[in-house]
Amino acid sequence: MEKYFLLDTDIVSYCGDEQSLYYTSVIQNLKKLSPTDKIYLSDLSVYEYKAGLYLLAEKERARILKGFNNIMQCINILPLNPEKGGIIFGEIRSEYRKRTGISNQALKKHTVDMILASEAICNDMVLVYNDNIHQKIAEMRSDFKIEKWTN
Repeated sequence: MEKYFLLDTDIVSYCGDEQSLYYTSVIQNLKKLSPTDKIYLSDLSVYEYKAGLYLLAEKERARILKGFNNIMQCINILPLNPEKGGIIFGEIRSEYRKRTGISNQALKKHTVDMILASEAICNDMVLVYNDNIHQKIAEMRSDFKIEKWTN
């Protein structure tokens, strides 16, 4: 059966950087996928990833960008679904705030992670993650499927 995977920004960072602590683990998990499985990266993650590159020195940025471009040959870009995903995002954000008591200011740092969770849910995808917030969201939402490839 065909499965759809949405990679969190951290995961694509690891598989594009051979020097990453999690490179081997992520690549091994990618190799275990069925030929019919599909891998996606949100267009939002592309922005987040490329913005992060500019925090690096030029030589390291060039090395990592090369790895990113190589891995992107195997990954599809998933555009945001603002209608359905936006509703799910609102539900997740509201429920997370109620359960944790987190302030609106502190909640902002989780915006991208919550949007990615929303997109995974509305597109019936498995989110591949390394951030603890995704585990917390999965505890709130039975329709949120996750896998951790950084073990």
